Amino acid sequence: MDTAALEIELLELLEDEGLKQFKYSCHSLLEFWKHVPVIKYPKITFCAQKLISIFGTTYSCESLYSTMKMIKSKHRSTLTDDHLTELLRTALTTYSPYFKKLTSKINTQQIRK
Repeated sequence: MDTAALEIELLELLEDEGLKQFKYSCHSLLEFWKHVPVIKYPKITFCAQKLISIFGTTYSCESLYSTMKMIKSKHRSTLTDDHLTELLRTALTTYSPYFKKLTSKINTQQIRK
């Protein structure tokens, strides 16, 4: 990346009167970067996105290894690679099934038989 162009863009960002209002009113770094126009500051927003995403990625990896350590120590003798993959996927997913809807379908199917 062209460091001179990046430095100029950073100086322009620091002097941007429209963004100065967000400098102190934003409660988080992510909130501030949502207000920075990508078209006007493409290089600096690219760098910011890369730096900010490191922390989310690190958290995901640490969470994965902690969960894997717990699962492997608890079930080491009976665990295959396929089982480990499925257990990790289940443990780390953010998906939350609608149990009431699923159980109502099961009850309806059992009643019909």
